[in-house]
Amino acid sequence: MHEFTPYKLKVGDMIACSVSSSDLEWVNRFNTVLSVDQNAQKNYRIYEDSTVILPFFGTAKIAGCTVQEAEVILQKSMQESVKDVQVKVSMANNNFYIYAENKRGTYPVYKENLTIYQALAIANQTTGMMDLSRVKILRKAEDGTTREMEFDLRTQAVIQSEFYYIQPNDYIYFPTNKNAFFNVSSLSSFTSMLSAPLMFFLYSITYNF
Repeated sequence: MHEFTPYKLKVGDMIACSVSSSDLEWVNRFNTVLSVDQNAQKNYRIYEDSTVILPFFGTAKIAGCTVQEAEVILQKSMQESVKDVQVKVSMANNNFYIYAENKRGTYPVYKENLTIYQALAIANQTTGMMDLSRVKILRKAEDGTTREMEFDLRTQAVIQSEFYYIQPNDYIYFPTNKNAFFNVSSLSSFTSMLSAPLMFFLYSITYNF
């Protein structure tokens, strides 16, 4: 089994950042400022130069760090101005995506060591129309580029792969089984079966996958 390693933040990731301090006036100022993306939930994007921009504190390089390491970096930076500040960082886009048959879904990565089999169970993707021999996972690298892995989910190879553990923003694609055509029961299901791969392709281009 492939050894689990903690997720490292990547270019394009969004983090949520909250602060606490005895300086309530400063805390209120920080919490009432919209992020650079005008998101009222205080989500902040990691840009191409690996940095995140926080109000009143400028930039900090956190791509390539775990969430816990990013938390330490941001806290040290803020403590230069507010000595007793405590910082909490979490992933804001902590989801994986499944495209299979005529179904598309978004699901939370609810724990760090979530396996692909557990992800499929959560998504209830176990129908016979799925081609388990050509499963694809698209995953962003630290620099924001995309890696692709194709494997047979019925073999041991996936267990030995780094793709065995699902990461935030993974896209899992199951092509339709070649025999599934004969199981199509209506024009609408036939149309959905054909449109799912096309929609996935268009979505991938839109978001640089």
